[in-house]
Amino acid sequence: MELAIIILLIFIIMYLTIQLIKTQSKLKVLESNTQTMNKKETFQHTDHPVHQQLLLLIDQQQDIKAVKLARETFGFSLLEGKRYVDWLKKKESSRNIK
Repeated sequence: MELAIIILLIFIIMYLTIQLIKTQSKLKVLESNTQTMNKKETFQHTDHPVHQQLLLLIDQQQDIKAVKLARETFGFSLLEGKRYVDWLKKKESSRNIK
């Protein structure tokens, strides 16, 4: 009888451990998605003080420095920083055309 209870407890502990691991994995995905959404949202807020510095660097054709500044300021990855600078360049060039 005691052996059956011990085996049952072991199975319950294993089941709960698996459920905990699944929940932690889902939480990591949600946190990653939230961070990505926050970074994308930054693209819409061009009132940040660093935007003028970025535009100046872009005008001086110093894209690498602009990407570095964007990464340091907003916490972007290298690819996100490059995309952000490209987005600013495109936005600024369309503004100049009008």
